[in-house]
Amino acid sequence: MNDIPELGEAAALTLESSMNPVEHGWPFTSGPGQVVAQSHWQTMAKMWQSNGVVGVPELAETPSAGNAGLTAVRTSETVITFQPGSATINGYYYDLRAPKEFSLDITGGDFTDDGTGKMIRRDLVVLKVDEALGEFRLVQIKNGVNNSSGSWKVYLNDPRIEIPLVQVDIEQSAGVSVVRDRRWFISQSIKPLKYEGAGFEPVPMDGELAVDTTGSRLVIGKAGQWVSAREVFTNDVPEGVYQRLDGLDTRVNGIDGTITSLDTRLSGEVSALKAKQSTQAITFTPTTDANWDLSGTKMWTVGSLLYVHFSARRLNTNFAATTNTGQLVRLVNSINLPSGTDVVHYTRHPVHTSGLTGTTHRDTWVGVYPVLGLYLDVCVSGVTANNIIQGSFAIPLVTV
Repeated sequence: MNDIPELGEAAALTLESSMNPVEHGWPFTSGPGQVVAQSHWQTMAKMWQSNGVVGVPELAETPSAGNAGLTAVRTSETVITFQPGSATINGYYYDLRAPKEFSLDITGGDFTDDGTGKMIRRDLVVLKVDEALGEFRLVQIKNGVNNSSGSWKVYLNDPRIEIPLVQVDIEQSAGVSVVRDRRWFISQSIKPLKYEGAGFEPVPMDGELAVDTTGSRLVIGKAGQWVSAREVFTNDVPEGVYQRLDGLDTRVNGIDGTITSLDTRLSGEVSALKAKQSTQAITFTPTTDANWDLSGTKMWTVGSLLYVHFSARRLNTNFAATTNTGQLVRLVNSINLPSGTDVVHYTRHPVHTSGLTGTTHRDTWVGVYPVLGLYLDVCVSGVTANNIIQGSFAIPLVTV
């Protein structure tokens, strides 16, 4: 108690008794505020920090060196040993400077099958401040970690004055089997930083928060360095955005699947088309004609259709049609169709023309006779051809 020793105990008691019972402020060097009892310091200190151990949580089952304060290890089937560390509870500060053994009571009930045939009870060892005795104590709470209402939870007797340290799994008739870290931790201060670079700022503790005032961002201590909070935190984005992203991922995956399916189908169709073209290819052997070059004509079948790309080039003098149905080129027995097929009937198709006079492209026609094969005719007399007549068309086939 800071009750100003030079005044003497009697004087201090006199000052304390003269304090205003309604309001009191402390600590001051004179007046009623110079009288400060331990209860005043405790009342003030509990506002500075939340209850917990000095340290930071880790994913690893065993805390790293320097961060194992007040956690415990198994010493025997009935004893665990706590490591040195510090904690604060309700304004009181606890400091353990050497390893401390703690004996467990492994008797009693509440043992349940852990799913492997072992009967287990999960006890909790807490650090408790006893205000009446003026000390900290380690206390075992049997079945302190239990599966009440279908969810594993830590159950404290008085959360105001105690914090959990370790979970101890007790196997019936065998003792301590597993010790798990269950510490609560104090909060870390938010430190303002000018953030000029490594070497100019204080080295952070892992999990310590700070504000980069020049870069307007939140930073956090990680492995002894200040890093952007987004490198550690995963909840920067609203949950709705995550849901939308998940939805987009699902849609993209669906589109990918559709594209893959289409690619497969297209590949199959192309393969089938190529197979049709290769297995049902036809030969075109025009009769000798000194006036026309028909080497550019190509034919093939796909399914029940005969596809024709016709090309006829005049070799010698201009050829003038003299009748409405005059034959330009007659190709007797020049088409070799696949076995068992023939053209359905006589067909005539308009074709594109080049180098013709006295007509348009729809005035020149290609005709097909089932017996005679491919030939050319024109619908209008007086047409002169001196270059190329060409066109593409399809003719239905029939099985014979």
